[in-house]
Amino acid sequence: MKCTKIISFMLVLILGVGVLASCDLLNKKDDSDNDATTYVSLRVNPEIELLADEDGTVLAANAINEDGEVVLATITLEGKSVEEASAVFTETANDLGYFTPDGEKDTVYIDVNSTIEGEETKIKDKMDKSIRDYFSNNGINGKVSSETLDKYADKAAEWGISKGHVKLVMRVLDACPELTDTEVLSLSVKDLMKLLKGEKGEEKITAGLKAACRKEIDKLKDDYARLFELRAEIKALQTSKTDDLTEEEKAAIEAQIAEKEAEAKTLSQEYKAKAGQIKDSYKESSKEARKAYRAEAEKRKKEKKDKSAT
Repeated sequence: MKCTKIISFMLVLILGVGVLASCDLLNKKDDSDNDATTYVSLRVNPEIELLADEDGTVLAANAINEDGEVVLATITLEGKSVEEASAVFTETANDLGYFTPDGEKDTVYIDVNSTIEGEETKIKDKMDKSIRDYFSNNGINGKVSSETLDKYADKAAEWGISKGHVKLVMRVLDACPELTDTEVLSLSVKDLMKLLKGEKGEEKITAGLKAACRKEIDKLKDDYARLFELRAEIKALQTSKTDDLTEEEKAAIEAQIAEKEAEAKTLSQEYKAKAGQIKDSYKESSKEARKAYRAEAEKRKKEKKDKSAT
């Protein structure tokens, strides 16, 4: 863990520039009193994620897919307990017509990752009871099940981390497409949660536009391949500077590092500016998309109400 923190710090020091404002974790002042310590995902077809503090209070709620955007367009989950938020999510998904009439084939899938030992099982049990109580009180034959993470198995084996950790990494890469796998993998689970917590309200890109944004960012990364080559070269040089070298050899390595740092800094500033323009453009488009999601939510509510009346 100490090694990953050093690598993460060196990346920022070497490049002389952090990631974009919405994902600029490494240069932020520590805000440990308000950090997310628990990550929760909830899925019916609408899928959302919750970031909660050590008391289990929701700090942020993000949509993972477009139906999740529709659900979140009508409710506020921040400030609620995780178990209350899970019941409100389930109720809203039902109100919007995402469950079948009797709910018999419907399942709410939950997944919990926490930095607090033993907390995952406690939170999962509370959520399970809260959702089941809603089903029972409303005559719905729905089920609650743990989320399957098999689709992350290959990456877990490749990266040497748990499937739950992979899921968090992939979510951050989705939320912050300008970051690379290496940069995100250098962060702790708690820091990954902080990045997701930072994606708020009108300042984030909606789920429906993220794939298009990532495509543009990936093209930009190809255009700036030299920047990422330099990062790798600088890290390799830093690693090669061992104690058994002579002062002359160390000085030669330092000179190479300084030269590459200067080139990397210029490229990094250009990359950051262009990536920022791409993200800002999609954030602006997302504001309009959210209006559409709110309209869709109202439409679904009306359709369900009309069906109930007949």
